[in-house]
Amino acid sequence: MRGAFFLPLVLAVAVAACAAPSVPKEQYFRLVATPATEKLAHPFVGILEAAPLGADGVTGERPLLYTANGGIKLEQRNYAYWTELPTAMIRDQLVAYLRSAGAAEQVVPSELRIGAAYRLQGEIKRLEQSAGKKNDTAILELELSVIDEATDQLVMSKVYHAETPAADHSIDAAIAALNAGLQDVLQRFAADIDAR
Repeated sequence: MRGAFFLPLVLAVAVAACAAPSVPKEQYFRLVATPATEKLAHPFVGILEAAPLGADGVTGERPLLYTANGGIKLEQRNYAYWTELPTAMIRDQLVAYLRSAGAAEQVVPSELRIGAAYRLQGEIKRLEQSAGKKNDTAILELELSVIDEATDQLVMSKVYHAETPAADHSIDAAIAALNAGLQDVLQRFAADIDAR
């Protein structure tokens, strides 16, 4: 009689022990810059076309990156992804921001294949959440160059680096800090176009 009582209890405990933990929900994030508030005084004359940015290795992939040792070792976040490849996503934000700043007569993506006067090329050097003891930091580093299409000469080229403190250790805080870093980089890039 006792065996009949304990057997279902043992089976229930065994089934509960074998039950898999719930899988976290996948999350998707965007990098988004707000439009420029002022137009440039010295825009490019003609059309500026922007190609998707380049990126080495895991930096150009969709999973978000995380480092706990200053960027020497990178890890991909499980279940946290960019909505599209960072190389296209950041280029699209560059195009939108430079349009709003009036950086050229027209600013277009390179897929339109029109006769542009200038070509914007770039590379994502870093795009990651860096763990800190008190707060995390979002690190964004872009190399941006503008080439004169008629002469194939370099007009300007610079590496833009932004380290923005995150409010806490969460992914949401890291994304907010990366967006702030992107905004800072775009403002400085537009200012350099204006001052060239």
